[in-house]
Amino acid sequence: MSSVGSAGFDDNSEVRLAPLARCKRLLVIEDNSLLASVLTSDLDEFGYSVVGPVGSLAEAIALASTSIFDGAIIDVELGEESALPVAQILSDRHIPFLFMTGLMERPEGAFHDVPTLEKPFTVEQLRCALQQLLPALEGIQPDLSSHQQ
Repeated sequence: MSSVGSAGFDDNSEVRLAPLARCKRLLVIEDNSLLASVLTSDLDEFGYSVVGPVGSLAEAIALASTSIFDGAIIDVELGEESALPVAQILSDRHIPFLFMTGLMERPEGAFHDVPTLEKPFTVEQLRCALQQLLPALEGIQPDLSSHQQ
């Protein structure tokens, strides 16, 4: 008798399925479509599932308020609008996030200690930030070492 995928049979001919690793879901908020595309590709290669990307404050607020994900990467400025209301929603929901910014200044106030990636950043800097932001779920970590710079 053969097994399919990760299914196996015990002595009583009952099927047992091995638990599947849950892929971490990341909300990506970035208004630059080229950067959003590159970031999404990098995160896919790292083994994350991307929610979005979204480029407007309204879309970001809607997803941050209602969607289920493990963490978020937020561009501080979405066009002329600040993304800090999204950060507040995530903070209230206890969802970890980090900022990306091309600005020299980091967000102040309640978010002064949030990790920030300064644009432009390298794939290695992104990898390290994600490892610190999202520790392994139940001992399962996305493969962040296979991506070449």
